[in-house]
Amino acid sequence: MVDARGGSMRGSRSNGMRIIIPPRKCTAPTRITCRLAKRHKLAYPPPMVEGEGLVSRLVEIPHFGSMRGKERELIVLRSDNGDTWKEHQYDCHPSDITDILNGMDEELDSNAELEKKRICRIITRDFPQYFAVVSRIKQESNHMGPEGGTLSSQTVPMVQASFPQGALTKKIRVGLQAQPVPDDMVRNLLGNRATFSPIVTVEPRRRKFHKPITMTIPVPPRSADGHPSGHRGDSTPCLRLLCSITGKWNISCPVGGHHRDHSPVLCHRLCFLHDKCVS
Repeated sequence: MVDARGGSMRGSRSNGMRIIIPPRKCTAPTRITCRLAKRHKLAYPPPMVEGEGLVSRLVEIPHFGSMRGKERELIVLRSDNGDTWKEHQYDCHPSDITDILNGMDEELDSNAELEKKRICRIITRDFPQYFAVVSRIKQESNHMGPEGGTLSSQTVPMVQASFPQGALTKKIRVGLQAQPVPDDMVRNLLGNRATFSPIVTVEPRRRKFHKPITMTIPVPPRSADGHPSGHRGDSTPCLRLLCSITGKWNISCPVGGHHRDHSPVLCHRLCFLHDKCVS
């Protein structure tokens, strides 16, 4: 039970679980119950695309996700009924958290300490029925409108998405993800027969733009080593661009040619330049 004095609660079965209610945030005595929800008991589990994974079964909440340095990030999904899920967003500066606690005798770890302990802190004004912590490829996002703009990846700085003026008719949130392909995995499987650039994704998925946007992707490095079996690839490798809308890599276009939607694929210095109308 929590009243106007506030309070905190720690999980007895899950180490690291904690809920803090600051003073004067409950207008009347309120009973708060927190349970770990098993995924198979949900009518509709949190929606996830390729490269995303649930890292917590369900406010400080433990997780088991690996961030691979700065390649991945955590997001929080919320649901009020278990049917529809949306991303929980609440921007709060660390200094604001101290003000929110309003003098409570609660010790809070810094963001760096939370990262070491693999704990995700959720700040919310209300409790939905479910929270879920999801690990995904780090996404750069921004609200972009008819004026256009550019998104650049922090994971792979050479990856960019340029939206020309008029590509969007209203202001929406757009995102850019770049997932590096591990060199050792490719080398073990294919030797020097193929190398790969990062896998690049633009959000929102399967959206048709009013003008082609320009994707900049670094050219895959040439491999000088052969396969452990002794197989060596061609001395003059062919560069091709693979695109996928449905998750199957069924569209291939040689660099210097044209995509099936007539958009050119060019190689400039160390990058691909590709104009596309559909994300």
